[in-house]
Amino acid sequence: MVISWDVPVNTGSTRDAARITAVQLWEQLLRKAENPVPYVPAITECTILDRFPGGFTREIVRDGSWVFQRVEIEPGRSIVYHQPGDPDVESIVNQVGRDDNGGPTLTISVHLAPEGIEKVIRESRFLEATDAYFTDALRAVVDEIRATAGELTPLPAAA
Repeated sequence: MVISWDVPVNTGSTRDAARITAVQLWEQLLRKAENPVPYVPAITECTILDRFPGGFTREIVRDGSWVFQRVEIEPGRSIVYHQPGDPDVESIVNQVGRDDNGGPTLTISVHLAPEGIEKVIRESRFLEATDAYFTDALRAVVDEIRATAGELTPLPAAA
């Protein structure tokens, strides 16, 4: 079972805020993968454990608990956070897209593990809590991206 949320990154008029390009959005998502602390309030620590072609492994502290993630990067398109050992969530995908006007969008998709699917069936509040958590996380990520638009130096091509 997959649950996803999709939001345009640019809202309002150009006078209200800097316009973010798909390239800038992608660079921010790469930064978030390396250090999610400024982007996701529930994450308070992140340690990169090792790197491999196309990604890396990391441990994060989310809501006070350590979570191991294998991060796989499809350049310019998506970042997949695999969570082996998580009984509820198999993976989380951050994907860059385009809205009907050609503006960049950010989609977060959560792939539930078998136990997570069982919880959806058994516990009505589980789906509500999951939706609230990821809606808040997505809002925080987009707010940080908007707040820092134009302030960051472009990443080296190897990133």
